[in-house]
Amino acid sequence: MRPLDFLGRIKVKLGIVIVLAVGTAFVVNEVGINAGFSRDVRIAVAVVLALIMVQLLAMGMTKPLREMARAAQTIAQGRYTLRVRATSRDEVGELARAFNAMADDLGEVDRQRRELVANVSHELRTPITGLRAVLENVVDGVSTPDPVTMRTALAQTERLGRLVAQLLDLSRFDSGSRLIEPEVVELAPLAEQAVLEASLAREDVRLRAAVPAGLAVSADPDLLAQVLANLLDNAVRHSPSGGSVTVTASASAAGVTLSVADQGPGIPPDARGRVFERFSRLDAGRTADAGGAGLGLAIVKEIVELHGGSIRIDDCAGCRMVVDLPGRITMPADRPSDAAPVTAREAGERPPVPAALVGASVTGDAAAEAPQAAPAAPAEGPPVAPTPKEPVRMPERPAVAKGIGAAEGLARVLVGLVLGVMAGFVGGLFLAVFASMVFGDGAGLLVWVAGTTLVLGAAGASMGAASARRAADRARATAVPYQGERGAQPQHGGGPPAYVPPPVFPRPEVPETPRWLLPAAAGAGVFAAVALPDAHVGLGIVLVAVMIGAAALPAVMRRMTPWTVAFGLAAYWLIAMAAVRDADWLVGLLLVAGAGLVALAVSGAGLGWLGVIRGGASVLLALGPLPWFVARPLKGLAARRRVLPTLAGLGITAVLLLVFGLLFASADPVFAGYVDRLTAAPEWAESLPLRIFLAGVFAVLLAAVVLVALRPVVDPIAPEVRVRVSKAVWLVPLTAVNLLFAAFVAVQITALFGGDAWVLETAGLTYAEYARQGFFQLVVASVAVLGIVAFAVGTVRAERGERWLLSAPLGLLCGLTLVILVSALHRMELYTDAYGLSRLRLSVEATVWWLGAVFALVLLAGAVRLAGRGTGWLPRTIVLVTAVGLGVFGMANPDLRVAESQATLRGVQNLDADYLGDLGAEAVPALDRLPEPQRSCVLADVVRANGLDEPDSWNGWNLDRSRARALLAERPVIAQSSCQAVSGRGS
Repeated sequence: MRPLDFLGRIKVKLGIVIVLAVGTAFVVNEVGINAGFSRDVRIAVAVVLALIMVQLLAMGMTKPLREMARAAQTIAQGRYTLRVRATSRDEVGELARAFNAMADDLGEVDRQRRELVANVSHELRTPITGLRAVLENVVDGVSTPDPVTMRTALAQTERLGRLVAQLLDLSRFDSGSRLIEPEVVELAPLAEQAVLEASLAREDVRLRAAVPAGLAVSADPDLLAQVLANLLDNAVRHSPSGGSVTVTASASAAGVTLSVADQGPGIPPDARGRVFERFSRLDAGRTADAGGAGLGLAIVKEIVELHGGSIRIDDCAGCRMVVDLPGRITMPADRPSDAAPVTAREAGERPPVPAALVGASVTGDAAAEAPQAAPAAPAEGPPVAPTPKEPVRMPERPAVAKGIGAAEGLARVLVGLVLGVMAGFVGGLFLAVFASMVFGDGAGLLVWVAGTTLVLGAAGASMGAASARRAADRARATAVPYQGERGAQPQHGGGPPAYVPPPVFPRPEVPETPRWLLPAAAGAGVFAAVALPDAHVGLGIVLVAVMIGAAALPAVMRRMTPWTVAFGLAAYWLIAMAAVRDADWLVGLLLVAGAGLVALAVSGAGLGWLGVIRGGASVLLALGPLPWFVARPLKGLAARRRVLPTLAGLGITAVLLLVFGLLFASADPVFAGYVDRLTAAPEWAESLPLRIFLAGVFAVLLAAVVLVALRPVVDPIAPEVRVRVSKAVWLVPLTAVNLLFAAFVAVQITALFGGDAWVLETAGLTYAEYARQGFFQLVVASVAVLGIVAFAVGTVRAERGERWLLSAPLGLLCGLTLVILVSALHRMELYTDAYGLSRLRLSVEATVWWLGAVFALVLLAGAVRLAGRGTGWLPRTIVLVTAVGLGVFGMANPDLRVAESQATLRGVQNLDADYLGDLGAEAVPALDRLPEPQRSCVLADVVRANGLDEPDSWNGWNLDRSRARALLAERPVIAQSSCQAVSGRGS
């Protein structure tokens, strides 16, 4: 069990463990005190529970360390297969993943070592065996030591020497003893020379180089020539007869790109990762006599990576090797152009070869066929001399600081001291003003100012010294090159990569933040801060909702559907009722439902019930990734040069004005009077903290809505739990339940429509009591039927022939339940006819109507399902019907109906004045018809409970409150001294 794996810092985990342990001890102590346990028992129980909690939580933190210790012992024995479970996101998890990567690398190195030994043994044995055979034939007299035999022996010896030289090169690269000596290398003459050397291997392959003039790179010329030679040798060897090989180069962002392309068979994508391994051959049956030893590309990869570059294989008709090297150098523009491509093979003719190239050895696999080439004869015509290299001045590089001197460190300390003294002086003056009001001691004030100045001055000097130390550390880290694991000094790079700890919480994937989001969020927050405080719930909340919807509309428009429009209209209908109705319980319900509908509309989810729940909570769930969503524009805003200086300037100005203003106000009473009048807080300033809070809340809410709109919610896929069972498992219970429901419906029809005399004769109850007694049980039974239908449809896998057999009892059960709902509704009507309506009774009656609509939709979905069509529309339709039902319920004005029912049915003598006094302002028209003194007594409570004695501000305007005030203005409430005697008060 690893419950804290989602956190990205081990110190946060330790803090949580400590807090939970302390919290456990505190709870145990409080519970033990209330339960009367002794102190020793409380301490013992607290210690045991805290240890258990720490053990459970710390086990997941330390288990990876134990696994790594066991795996390290296993790896030390030469077995590299054991891995560590790395599920944590903290430093221990990062260490576990690095350990697994290290184990993979060690296993790969061990495999390559074994293959290297086998391959080297095989490659060395072949030329040694051939050479031994030739020499034995000469010694035994089978062959004569003529030039042909000696040439064969020489070829085997040279092959053995090339193999040993390549192995030595790889060994030097691995050990780091081969350091690069960078120079400015112009690529055009280098490519020309490499093409001319590679053209000696085959006469039936055409080679050409196309390198622009002036393109140069900072690299080791010998190693770069070896790269081109090995790539060209590999391309020439695999080119078909009459094919062509092309060498090209181009400038990239900060370097150059070299490519060698041929028209050979190419390299399969699944084998491209293995071609750079040592002794790697695509054709396992190809012997070394048919080509190199498989080390050429491995050497190329080592050289390129030593220069800080990379090599890859691009997709093309044949094979294209692409080398990316950093360190591009811009050559002078006045050099003679030699951008014309060099063609080494034209129409099968051998080009003139420079004398300097005759007999030159080709490094790596490029020299595989060199001994078999005939000596170069003097060519006719003028020889082709290599392009002369003009001296090129290396561009100056910025000097690297070797450290900071004592003078610079002392300067930093002095700057910190001066800034600290200045801040201390200003802060001391600020504190002195307040101290003078409390102590009135001038000497003490001077001591306070001096003490504050000295303390902050010392702190500033300490911060300056710390800054000097950090600068020195950075300078040393930059000046000292990082020695890699091979001991080689990298050409490009300034030190070991810094450890980047994982974030504390998982970093989610968020879309790109729109540019208009921050201004829109700020505007919505300011509008909410103006429209919501200091008022009842009314027009202000509606306008704020409209503002948020209008601001988020550009993001919602990208994927608007008919469901989005329907849910949005229903949501704003419910929210708009806040400006019509006054009852808090009703308005709160409608606002919550409207907010959920807005979230569901924006999310686009709802194909299943899990999607409906996920979509309704999508805005709240978006608060988690919201910081990453708004981080980029906030960082961009803070990164602007004018923002931070402006804020700093405003802060310094405020401090200075406050300090000197207080000093002048304490010095001059007249000036103090002006300051008091200028700084007198307006009425709205009292609610300033609330306004700031509301501005932040609604700004965050708009950003969350936009995030949900830009990142669609994926409907969760419910697990497939349908199983194939025998028909008797579900058919027999459904049949029995249907028979029971049918019998109950028959009894209901007899009882409810048999009259009051029949009920008194059989049950001994009045009609109203009989109706009230079983209402809630019938509602619970109806809800249970929905669960049965959902369980049967979701778990029973029925074939085509069994679908009708399963749907028939389920449909009959839903139909009987509709009859039971009608019975329950009839019961409620009978009861309310006797005792009147209440909020609960009216709400339950509306719930019964809603259940009837749901059962009708379920029956319709069953029919559609039998017709072979999908029922993915059902969850959204039920949600939409629920929203419409809530809107109709709000329009029906429940509090007004309750007041009318109570005043009509219960009569004046049986009124519950306490209950009626808690109704909303919409009940005033019905309560106004009561006789005095009941009218004034009840209306006084309504006015007091709903704040009808004061007019609403513009943002708190409400239709029912406005009508109630108008009615009370025509017939004011009369103060009554006998309200305690009104029936129902105080009961």
